Amino acid sequence: MKEFKIWLRYTSNSFQQTLSNRTLVAIFITGKTLRIALFLLFLIFLFQGTRGIGGYNRNQIIFFYLSFNFIDTLAQLVFREVYRFRPLVITGELDFVLLKPLNPLIRVLLGGSDVLDLIMLVLIAAATFWFGITHLNTNFPGWILYFLLIANGLMLATAFHIFVLGVGVMTTTVDNLVMIYRDMTSMLRVPVDLYTEPIRAILTFIIPLGIMITFPAKALMGLLSWQMITISVGLAAVLMFLSLKFWSYALKQYSSASS
Repeated sequence: MKEFKIWLRYTSNSFQQTLSNRTLVAIFITGKTLRIALFLLFLIFLFQGTRGIGGYNRNQIIFFYLSFNFIDTLAQLVFREVYRFRPLVITGELDFVLLKPLNPLIRVLLGGSDVLDLIMLVLIAAATFWFGITHLNTNFPGWILYFLLIANGLMLATAFHIFVLGVGVMTTTVDNLVMIYRDMTSMLRVPVDLYTEPIRAILTFIIPLGIMITFPAKALMGLLSWQMITISVGLAAVLMFLSLKFWSYALKQYSSASS
């Protein structure tokens, strides 16, 4: 509970700082909304000459894209502080983080969300759920499984960001890894099944972005077996365990800026 209150304080400060520039907020929301809308138009035009792609119809592909934006924005909202981690290492401010009576991982991983991500998350979530309910043949158990696999995907995202923080402690390299992650994530705007092997296997089991982004929508549509659900949950648990171990190892190798 103490950590949750501290997170709320950090998030509140971040929100106030961002909302102080309302012009920036309006430009960001407008730009990101237009980007999503333009890709949706591209998908609609793409299906004018065909009934389906890779076994999926137009409504399913659109829902995959909306679901991608929902999960991606949720991860950015939760882990926005990772994008600001490198200056803490190169300026020595990480020393003060380590000295405070708070788990340093909570501070550098969840140290403050961005209100812009929150606004976009609300808009995208509303569009995703409305489209899924009105344009897909879904049921209540399917939605429960959808949310459970989103939580599982968030665990995978947590493991990756913890790994990035560990690498940042040891090498001060954060931005490049995050940008590689962002670029690879953008490949999942369409279902991972549309890629040929071995890319499909790599994006599913080696770099499990397919599990993180595609699996929830497939489960909602009843297209995911229980075996794959079990594998995805097990893989997320293993990667989370390994990332925490790596973080502990990285802290042991840390040399402060003053040493």
